[in-house]
Formats: sequence, C-alpha cells, structure tokens
Amino acid sequence: MDINPLILHQGRSLTLRRTIPDDAPFLFEKMYSCYEFMRLFRLNDRAENIEEVRDKLRVRSHLTPAETGYLECMIIHKQHGAIGIIAAADYTPLHQKAELLIGIFDEQYRSVTYGVEACLLMGDLIFNAYHLHRLYAYSYGYNHPAHAALIAGGFELEGIMKEHLYDPVAQLYVDMHIYGMIEAQMRQNSRLARLSKRLVGRDITKPLLAPLPLPDQAKIASDYTLANAQNQPKFVKSGIRIT
Repeated sequence: MDINPLILHQGRSLTLRRTIPDDAPFLFEKMYSCYEFMRLFRLNDRAENIEEVRDKLRVRSHLTPAETGYLECMIIHKQHGAIGIIAAADYTPLHQKAELLIGIFDEQYRSVTYGVEACLLMGDLIFNAYHLHRLYAYSYGYNHPAHAALIAGGFELEGIMKEHLYDPVAQLYVDMHIYGMIEAQMRQNSRLARLSKRLVGRDITKPLLAPLPLPDQAKIASDYTLANAQNQPKFVKSGIRIT
C-alpha cells in the first residue's frame, strides 16, 4: 500500500495533509485574496498573487517544520474536500512551544465540530508525536466561533490584549484574546479524553504507545486528488508510518 507522506493525521471526518506548492492557486483564491477569511485567520498576512504564495510553499517544501518553525496543513473533509487550513507556527525548540492557527474557508462549514476535530488532530501531533510542552492561540475579539472552538478543544483564556492590532481595511483597532494549553493540562482533561475518542478515534490525553494508524483513503473526498503530492519530498516526523 502506498501511503502519501504528506498525510499527517486523520479523524472521524477530517484529514490533515501538508500544503504543497500546487495548492497555491486554491489558497490564493480561498485565503489570501479573501479579506473576510483573513480577518478571522491572520489579519495582516498578505500575498499579492499566486506566484508569491507558490514561492512561499516551495521554500517550505524543501525544509522540515523544525527548520522553518512552521507546519501548515490543509483540512480535508471526507465529503466536502478541502474546507480549511490549520498550522503550528512560531515553533521554538528551546521553549518547546508553538502557536495554533486554524481557519475554515466557507461559512457553511464553520461549525464548532469541525474546528474542534481539527484542533484535536493537531493537538495529538503537537503533544504526542512531536512532544512539545505548550500550544497557544490568538483569536480576534470579534471571532466568537473561534473562542468557542478553542474552549471546547481544551484551551484556557489566558488574557485579552486591548486594541492590540490595527485593521487598515475596517480602520479600527482590534482586541486579541490569547488561549493556551500545556501538556499537563491536556493529560488531565477528561472532556478532551471523551471528545477525542469520538472525533479522533483514540484518547489523545494518553501518550502514543504505537505509530498512528495508516490513513484511510475512503475518508478523503473522492473528487479531491492527492496525486499531485506523490513526488514531493518526505518530511521528518510525519506521524504516519511510511511503508
């Protein structure tokens, strides 16, 4: 069986697959050129054109996440295809921490359930496959669905930075909420244990005692091909046993 090395994790309905240079047109359309999405995901992150996005992805494709400090995955639903993006950013090896970023492209898929499942999958990788100590997330004050998903995903509100960023399009200052979770909190969270059994298929509060299961192609939308990733370089610590 050929296993795509870019597939990092799979849950009940979602698959996390690393972004690649061929994703550039899609990401430019659904993400970088869409102010409504970026004001929820990363307000002042910009790309002027598809080639700028492609160049960014090409650089990442030749380096490991440990080298770039950034791990980005497409969120692929088993029926709807690519519905969002999730990333671990600003990784620092000394402090063993990273920032969680997550965004769902279309409003029709912005349910708390999808957000929580994606966060659980990334949390499983961060704490159990990559052995980081802390995961944290920033959320804009007006992004109430993100607040709910983060709380449901086991994060605690650690503070609010008043009028921390300026939105040049809306011409106003924006509050930033910071949420965080350390490994010890994750291990002791009984709600996460129950949710992860249902959405991930295992209790992520327990350390991994064996490699993560191989991905199930049936859980990836039939019209979403992964063939364009087959010749990409393999990455360190995929979370999947490559055979």
